[in-house]
Amino acid sequence: MQSTPYLCDWLTLRVSLQELENYGLRARLSECLNTLTNINSDGEILWEKKVLDVDALRSDTVGLYWAVQGDGKQEYLVIGGSPASLEHGLNVFGSLDIVHCANVLIKAASKELKTLLPAFQRWQCRRIDITGNFVLPDVASVKQALRQLCLADGGRRKGSKIDRGGDSVYWNATSDLAKGKAYHKGAQLRMLVKKGRIEATEELLNMADRLLRLEHTRGARWFRRLAEGGRNWFDLKVSELSDLFTDFFSRVVEGVEVKDMDRHSLVALIAASNGITEGRAAAAFTTYRNIRADGFDVVKDFMPKATWYLHLKYLRSAGISDADMQMGNVVQFRPVRIVLAQPVTSWEEIRRAA
Repeated sequence: MQSTPYLCDWLTLRVSLQELENYGLRARLSECLNTLTNINSDGEILWEKKVLDVDALRSDTVGLYWAVQGDGKQEYLVIGGSPASLEHGLNVFGSLDIVHCANVLIKAASKELKTLLPAFQRWQCRRIDITGNFVLPDVASVKQALRQLCLADGGRRKGSKIDRGGDSVYWNATSDLAKGKAYHKGAQLRMLVKKGRIEATEELLNMADRLLRLEHTRGARWFRRLAEGGRNWFDLKVSELSDLFTDFFSRVVEGVEVKDMDRHSLVALIAASNGITEGRAAAAFTTYRNIRADGFDVVKDFMPKATWYLHLKYLRSAGISDADMQMGNVVQFRPVRIVLAQPVTSWEEIRRAA
C-alpha cells in the first residue's frame, strides 16, 4: 500500500444487479425494491423507477451506506462510505490507495450483507473524496483561515459559501465533476460525538480542534470521462490522486495566511462564526474589549443577563477562549501559511506541532 500525505475520506462504488446473479444477492435486493411511478393528469405514465425500501434492507454498520439505483438501462447496487472510518474508527487519517480503499469498502459491505461480493475490478467508481489535514495554532486560527478562504479570489474558483458557525467553505458545491470543501475538523468530530455516532477521547478532540481540513471530490461525470478515455478507475495511482488535490486547491489556498487580527478582522470572524450581522458582531466585540479592560464581574453587572450570555456565546463560537478575555492577556495569532505540500499525517505530528 503506497504512503501519501492525503487520504480517501469517501468512496462510492456500484455494481450491476446482473453481476450479482451468481452471488445469491440479486433476489434479496429485488424483494426490497418498490416502484415509483409518475403519472400525469390524463393517467399516462411518464416514468417509473425502482427505489430501495430502506426498512426492508438496512445497514447497522456505522459509515456504510447503500442504495439501488437505475440509469434507465439497468439497476445497480451502490455502496459508499469512508474507508478510513471503516478501517480505523475515525476518518482523520488513512490511505489514498484507491484499490485498498475499495477492498475495505467491499469487505464491509460483504460482511453486512452476509455474502461474497464481486472483486473490485467488477465495480464502477462514482465518487472519491481526497482529503488533507493542516494543523494551525488554535481554534481561532482555523476559523480565521476559513474566513480568508471564503474571501480568497482564485479566479473562477472562489469560495461560494461559509456555513453558519463558520466551520465550512465550499467551491463548486453542486458539481458532479469536481468540487471542494474546507472545514473545521474539530467541530465536525465534536458534533458526531455528541450524536453518539463516534467515540473519541478529549485529547483527540482537542488536537482535532486545530485541524483545517481540505477535501476535493471527483464525481460521477469525471469517472465517466475517465472510462470513455479508456482508463480504469482502479489504475489511478496515489500520485495522480494527490495531484488532483493540489491542482484544485493551489489557486485558492496557496498564499492564504493566518495573521494577527485587527478589530475589523475579528468582527468579521465573529459574524461569520455565528451567522450574524456585523452590527451584532461589533456589539459582541465591544463586550470583549470591555471584559479585557474591566474584568468579567464588572461587565456582567452592567449588562442585561440575556445579552451577556449571548455575547459570550458569540465570542466562544469564534474561538475566543475565556483566557483570551482575561484582563491584560495579550492575544497572539501567530502568522501561519497554509502549505498544500505539508499536511499532517498522524496524531503524533499534531502533538509535535503544539
